[in-house]
Amino acid sequence: MANISSNNKPHYHARSKSLPSTSDQQSIFNKLYRFQDSQETTTSCSSSSSSALIGNKLNCLNDMYESFQPFLTLPSTQQSLAQGCYKEQLNKFLDELVGFLDLCSTTKDALSISMDCAKELQSVIRRKTGNNHGLTSSIEGYLSHRRKVKKVVCKTLLVLQKQGASSVKESHSYITQSSINILEEMRLNTLAVFESLLTFILGSNTQSRPKSWSLVSKMIGSKRVQCYETLEENKLKKVDDELHAVINYKKTKSDSQLQRI
Repeated sequence: MANISSNNKPHYHARSKSLPSTSDQQSIFNKLYRFQDSQETTTSCSSSSSSALIGNKLNCLNDMYESFQPFLTLPSTQQSLAQGCYKEQLNKFLDELVGFLDLCSTTKDALSISMDCAKELQSVIRRKTGNNHGLTSSIEGYLSHRRKVKKVVCKTLLVLQKQGASSVKESHSYITQSSINILEEMRLNTLAVFESLLTFILGSNTQSRPKSWSLVSKMIGSKRVQCYETLEENKLKKVDDELHAVINYKKTKSDSQLQRI
């Protein structure tokens, strides 16, 4: 910052605390806006697969967290968030960040189990040509694991829904409110991305996501919610439906043969 010399220079400190527009903080704002724009642009392309879109969301989320670290070290940020009335809210936010680590672990486990079961079933289908009993047993085993994964995912989505229902307190200080808004925006972006990923693992189309998530959708913004509707049919859901159809067909065929006997 350039020094301004004046013969009438006051003897008191004229530093303003009401202007948070430092270059570093403005950079954080810009990156948050770019993150939102990338979310809207990416999800507006209906020709891309759901998995590719979610992969892009996760990459954007990673970039956002990496760019967020300098913001926390800003003196203005530390000063504003250290105010007594915001310590409780800041501690709650930090606890949520730790919870996001647990969420990452849960999501990774759910995705890994689904992928491993799919690979195992694919291997069985290749090996057991003509062995209908073995194939049926393998399909039922896959669907059993999927039901367990869905149960865990549904519980996790309920936890996210409760987190999304909370909102920030209003502040009379512009610099404090700016800092809180950044934290809140980052939190909502994280919830939105993990909601998309967990819904994908669940095997549901994003547009048919639980109604309980509507509050979070409103908080995030209508544009980011509407762009989810362009996603193609969930491939995991399609596989589950096809396998259920195979099992039902085989059971119906078996019952028909028993009736003939």
